[in-house]
Amino acid sequence: MTAKTSIVVVTWQCADLLRGLVRSMNRHLSGEEQLVVVDNASSDDAECAAREWKGALDFVGLASNVGFGAANNLGVRRATGDGVVLLNPDTELVDSSLIGLVETALELGAIVGPRIVNPDGTIQASASGPEVGFWPWVRALVPGSIAPSAIARRTEPSRLDVRTEVTWLKGACLAGSRSMLRSLGPFDETIHLYGEDLELGVRALHAGIRSIYCPETCRIVHLGAGSSTVAFGSPEAWRAPAAVNWRDVLTRTYGPRRARRARRALVLNLALRSAAKRALRRSSARDRTALAAVRNAREIREPG
Repeated sequence: MTAKTSIVVVTWQCADLLRGLVRSMNRHLSGEEQLVVVDNASSDDAECAAREWKGALDFVGLASNVGFGAANNLGVRRATGDGVVLLNPDTELVDSSLIGLVETALELGAIVGPRIVNPDGTIQASASGPEVGFWPWVRALVPGSIAPSAIARRTEPSRLDVRTEVTWLKGACLAGSRSMLRSLGPFDETIHLYGEDLELGVRALHAGIRSIYCPETCRIVHLGAGSSTVAFGSPEAWRAPAAVNWRDVLTRTYGPRRARRARRALVLNLALRSAAKRALRRSSARDRTALAAVRNAREIREPG
């Protein structure tokens, strides 16, 4: 029997996180959903964690680490549901709203994403407006916390509580129809890790496929610092390769001139945020790390 919903999870050295995700799925989902787990040659026992799922499981253990995007593409090809969710292993469900997200994706014929929150309930930046042109400069100069909704929908749409069309959605949780995701790839397999969600969003937009942020439909928790901490040695070290990939995606999509302007806007954004936090005697360490990564990306010619 074909499942209505398939959930695709890619793992690498994160069996404990996968186990937590599966247990949250067991609590909140019916078990009628197909779970597809693609493991990128981990040395821990991801299959054991995946087999705690109470429903149908398709586990794929790869002989080598092919990358996040390529592994997700393989998972989508093995999915049998009409709707497919791409879900990070370091996420957890808080209710059954993931099914509503899939239904919304099928209804709209779009890529859709939920509200993503930190473990303490604060909102993560999981949706973005344009990365080039006028709006990145507005984002740099107008703090999202005071921006009117008409501006926030183009600068920091994650702050909004209503459905909003955006440029791209964070890859921690995306949903779409199986046929649409397969036609898109969905991910560019030349990108090993980081930036594949940005690339998907802008490529889908150019193909006439919308990305829609749906905070009123679904909410999930994103723990973060999963495989990236193992890969790069610290919770923040991922920012350097991510900045390089961000630059390269914008360069090949919009050209080097617009990409350089986008980088300058982002540098200004991060510098102002860091200065404001220091003035308020709040920690600005993450913003300073991100700023250094974006500045250094200018000096790196090829992706890491």
